[in-house]
Amino acid sequence: MRRIIALTFLAVILVTGCIRGAIWQYDRYEVRHAGNELIKKNAHISPISAGDLPRSEKELESFAWRPVISEGRFVPEKEFLIRNRYHEGKYGYGVMTLFLSTSGDRFWVDRGWVKAGPDAKTPPIIKPVTNQEISIEGRLRIESVENRVGGSLFAIPSRGGGSHLAEWNNKNAIKTQPYYLVMTDAKPESFAPDFPTPLPELSDGPHLAYAFQWMLFAGLVLFALYLVLREDRRAQRAKD
Repeated sequence: MRRIIALTFLAVILVTGCIRGAIWQYDRYEVRHAGNELIKKNAHISPISAGDLPRSEKELESFAWRPVISEGRFVPEKEFLIRNRYHEGKYGYGVMTLFLSTSGDRFWVDRGWVKAGPDAKTPPIIKPVTNQEISIEGRLRIESVENRVGGSLFAIPSRGGGSHLAEWNNKNAIKTQPYYLVMTDAKPESFAPDFPTPLPELSDGPHLAYAFQWMLFAGLVLFALYLVLREDRRAQRAKD
């Protein structure tokens, strides 16, 4: 009897864990699907002026990926590279440059991809920018929206690093708006990126399949418990 109670208790724990895993993965699926729908909705509609964007990060979320136009100037001395960017299978970097709008707002601008140098000691060739007044267009990126797409096979929430924006700002000792732009065009055209960062591939990922797998695991645990109970009953009957 103690053996049966112990096995039943273990099965309850395992099934509960599997169900929690399935719920987590299904939640990840819903978040990712909603994010894809937001990209489809916002990425190709008419641009909005940066001055018309809401100020609160919560309100900004519905504007993620929307084309935005802003007038102002780059701050060339505030620029850095992002590693592990690829274009057509070639390794390179993303170029991030600070932008100061005519309204006084500061935000980072992703100026696209540049090819890595021939070796680790050779810096990439970056298209230079000046601080002349220009107009740029880019897609609005909101980290709080993007970071929700997480999770893993084992239904454990991501515990990765914090906000990239916070990291960029801390390293440069500045404060910016809670968003950044992925530049797609500029006037004059000489400021436009040669290889702009593309939209992400729209995929709901494996989360729905993982949710099904967890439910399957729960069913297998219950079936195994049923087999154990059945064999135990047979053994008892044989003794009687």
